[in-house]
Amino acid sequence: MKKIFTLLVLLMTTLCVSAQQYYKGKFHSKLNEFSDYETTVAVTQGEGGKYTLVFESVIFGNDDFGKCTFAGIENYKWAGGNSFTFSNEGGNLGAATKYYFELSDALGKATIDDEKIYITFKYFQVNTTKEYRNVVFEGTRTSSGGGGTGGDDKPTITGTEQFTADVVSVFEGGQAGNVKYPNVVAKVCEWSDGAQSIEIEHIDTEKGAMSGVLLKGLEKKTVDGEVTYTGTVEPEIETLPNFYDAYVNLKAKVEARIDEGGDLYATIVFTDESEPSFKLTAWFNYQEPFVPADPFSVGGKLVGYTVTADGEFSNNVETTLTFTETAKDVYTLSLTNVAIPKGVDLGTVSFEGVQRTGSDSEASFTSKKGKAKTTATHPLYTELPYTDFEFVVGFDAEKKVTSCTGKFVVDNWDDAVSYTFSFTPTETSVNTVVAADGTVKHIYTLTGAKVTSLQRGVNIVRTADGRTLKVLKK
Repeated sequence: MKKIFTLLVLLMTTLCVSAQQYYKGKFHSKLNEFSDYETTVAVTQGEGGKYTLVFESVIFGNDDFGKCTFAGIENYKWAGGNSFTFSNEGGNLGAATKYYFELSDALGKATIDDEKIYITFKYFQVNTTKEYRNVVFEGTRTSSGGGGTGGDDKPTITGTEQFTADVVSVFEGGQAGNVKYPNVVAKVCEWSDGAQSIEIEHIDTEKGAMSGVLLKGLEKKTVDGEVTYTGTVEPEIETLPNFYDAYVNLKAKVEARIDEGGDLYATIVFTDESEPSFKLTAWFNYQEPFVPADPFSVGGKLVGYTVTADGEFSNNVETTLTFTETAKDVYTLSLTNVAIPKGVDLGTVSFEGVQRTGSDSEASFTSKKGKAKTTATHPLYTELPYTDFEFVVGFDAEKKVTSCTGKFVVDNWDDAVSYTFSFTPTETSVNTVVAADGTVKHIYTLTGAKVTSLQRGVNIVRTADGRTLKVLKK
């Protein structure tokens, strides 16, 4: 739920600010109700000695005010009540008004000088039983002087996105394995000089915790709806465990992305140019490694049917259908011995990016449309558009296939070719699920005699992957 805050800005003793000065600092909740949040404020003394405070962003937990401007403050040392105007831009709370804010000196006088700033805020959270809460903004000067750029050559943060997720690290050659810490804050920032950075609140490692890890100088790109940040940079680390003192040439290789859902994922690999054996890998928003299910195959009949200017044509062939998981619940399905009826031999046809849904006992494999890859020798048939791809597979308690039917339509240069697949366990040479490489190794009769081909009646089949099957040939 969006919250509306009342900010009461309390400012404590100072030197006179003759022009614009920039300060970088952190908001801190006295009650630890949200994580520390870093931002930049510009302080300007203008006409008539009035002050303007512009915070690049104000975020308390999940509540984002965006960029906040307090203008026309007559006497920031005294507090001044409501003698100012307020505006905000961006964020997730919408526009606020000055009636949500006032200045107060309840906790003392403000400090704004050539080195530091210390400001106490009180904000009011509407629709809760909690009223006024104290938060402190404390920072140090980063740039000052006249002109629209802020004066000196120190860049400032112009945009920030904040994320919270688990961080996991592993030290190569270490004994503890993965070290995991939950709910760590990371900020993706854009700077006034165009630089891009990611700052991670802390990375806990087997050798101690790094805090304030700044990775600045990344390359930002937008690819297929995702924003990526990559590069090898020299990390700036506020606190480094004593163990790392020996590593004076640290580098960090960063591969990060913000996906279409707005989540940040980052992999950081720390190395030292002078110590090749050193390697520390950390993941923000750590995901367990993907382990694909074992591929499996099933034999069946594939019937193709098409209507062309020359008439109606169909074919009926034996095929092997193979299921290979390539990502979580995403499969490639391949069919052998596929051909256009009265037309081109397509060889093995593969359908990539097929989504699996359903349960352990029955699963659907579907894809609305795409391009199938073939092993056809004809250069115009190496890829074919397809639509309405759907296979339904039944499994028993041992994850063996008990049923399988499917259908899809291939576009043969504006002639639609419809295919249906069926699997009947007692009629196929491989009557249950086998591994993708589960070719027949040995065939025996019920009396134990070894034969080279299936005999009429029940056969004992041993596959290359070590399983024994009973196969009925009529």
